[in-house]
Amino acid sequence: MNVIEKYLQRYAEPEVMLIDKLPSGLRYHHVVVIPAYKECTAFLTQFNESSLLEQGFLVILVVNQPETDEENRLQLALQTAALASGPLLWQNQNLALVQLADSPSAILVVDRFTKGIPAKQGVGLARKIGADLACLLMQQQVVLSQWIHSTDADATLPTDYFSAVKSCNEDVAIATYNFTHQCDDKKIYQANALYEQAMRYYVAGLTYANSPYNFYTIGSLLAFKAQHYAQVRGFPKRSAGEDFYLINKLAKLGKVFFIERSTVLLNARLSDRVPFGTGPAVEKIITKAEQGLGYYYYHPAIFDNLKNVLDNVDTLFELRFSLNIWLEQLSTKSKHALIAIGFTKFVEQHLSAKKIQFEKQFIVWFDAFKTLKFIHHIRDNGVENILLSSAIEQACFMPLSEN
Repeated sequence: MNVIEKYLQRYAEPEVMLIDKLPSGLRYHHVVVIPAYKECTAFLTQFNESSLLEQGFLVILVVNQPETDEENRLQLALQTAALASGPLLWQNQNLALVQLADSPSAILVVDRFTKGIPAKQGVGLARKIGADLACLLMQQQVVLSQWIHSTDADATLPTDYFSAVKSCNEDVAIATYNFTHQCDDKKIYQANALYEQAMRYYVAGLTYANSPYNFYTIGSLLAFKAQHYAQVRGFPKRSAGEDFYLINKLAKLGKVFFIERSTVLLNARLSDRVPFGTGPAVEKIITKAEQGLGYYYYHPAIFDNLKNVLDNVDTLFELRFSLNIWLEQLSTKSKHALIAIGFTKFVEQHLSAKKIQFEKQFIVWFDAFKTLKFIHHIRDNGVENILLSSAIEQACFMPLSEN
């Protein structure tokens, strides 16, 4: 039994049990998972008119809403429109497979709004349902690729969207696409441009500090291998941040590859679908601007502190029994931040490890989440946020290019 079979048996969502007696001969070269909550039907038109249709892909559309939301008008309209996209090929309970126009592509519509999703599990569960179904269809050789693509209804996919992953080496566990935003509303566009600039600044700061976790964590930009997805037991069932935690886990199994030349176009918009993320952040930026306040973000000195730590990791093993000596090489802020996030305990637990294993475990321990906690500790203890424009001007690193 391989890792995907074990995952499907032990950890997959109940929807996978409904994939039974599909019409013979169904084959799709690629698969993309899209969760949809409070979405209009316009993006279906985009798919039906896309040149990607001729590449033979399967869209797994998980139409969902939280149990706490009693208004399902948009979800019902979206499901109805999806089912009307072409001939019905197969149906079982809350799943329906529909051919997309006159093409070799199809859409698998999953109804998770009639029976809502637990509010705390939100978009994480919706993405997990879709990705779990993708794993099963790969096992059944209905989907031929081993890459699961994850995006959102507000994304316009480039013509090389599926072929771009061919540039990934065998040791890549997950790929992230480049991105840019568009919007006809000037106020929303400008606010979103600031937020996008902040994301690029953050990744540039991590790159400057030599962090191996220097990647974008945006759920609409992901492609990952089914085998690795199964190894980490799928998307975390969270109402937000599921993309961050999935990438953080996958980065420990293989490389994260940035597909710089393939750009996903995202619609800049306000959103209350998730408690945090791009939509709420953009809304906050607009509110502050209306109050005459600027957008504040991490001071570049924070990344100097992070670099200070990572540049000294190569001496940590030799000084693990004299930890205070090693810590004295760091700035006071770095030292206090490391101790606050559990560094001392980590070292104590790995005193008997060999050098290679010790250094590997440190990178696993000091992951994207711990790095963020480290950054927040320094921010909250003297290195306060400054205007994003000032941060970029003062930084000795440059934000990554959009193209």
